[in-house]
Amino acid sequence: MSFEVQINDKSVMLPEASTVDDGLVALGFDCEEVAVARNGDFVPRSEWGQQRLVAGDRLDVVSPVQGG
Repeated sequence: MSFEVQINDKSVMLPEASTVDDGLVALGFDCEEVAVARNGDFVPRSEWGQQRLVAGDRLDVVSPVQGG
């Protein structure tokens, strides 16, 4: 069984019981270089492997910007 989530405004089908980490890997994100919000709430990196996604979830994935 699979379900649909939105990752950076792209529809993505993931297998049942997928986590935030699984969603990032599915789209090829470098998990060391991004920050994630799930449905508008920041998700600490330490929780990516435990937070299971459900149909309709929205992940916003951003890369830090360096400047000075």
